[in-house]
Amino acid sequence: MRVRWIIGGVIVLSAAIWAFSSFNTSLTAYVSFAEAKERDNRVQIIGKVTHDDVRYDTDSLLLVFDMLNDEGDMITVVYAGSMPGNFDQATKVVCKGQYRDGRFQADELLLKCPSKYEGES
Repeated sequence: MRVRWIIGGVIVLSAAIWAFSSFNTSLTAYVSFAEAKERDNRVQIIGKVTHDDVRYDTDSLLLVFDMLNDEGDMITVVYAGSMPGNFDQATKVVCKGQYRDGRFQADELLLKCPSKYEGES
């Protein structure tokens, strides 16, 4: 009977360790543009798209745009993938990825668009 308790405890402990490590690796920290440039790991940044100079190549599916943070710092973002349908309406963008070769290489974009339920000003 005691052996069953030990085996059960080992299984539960192993499952808990696996779940915690999976959850911990899926977390991506929000950092400033300056911190993103310093880090070697995947991070997320948030800012406002400067819609004046958005470049999208439909052949290579490469989206390049500049983004401003609340402090007025600018960073160039490169995203390989389809341009989100409501990208031109986005008020803010969360970019997940890594800063390399003088640009933020995003592998995921999360758009923050104005709600259609908000009153117009």
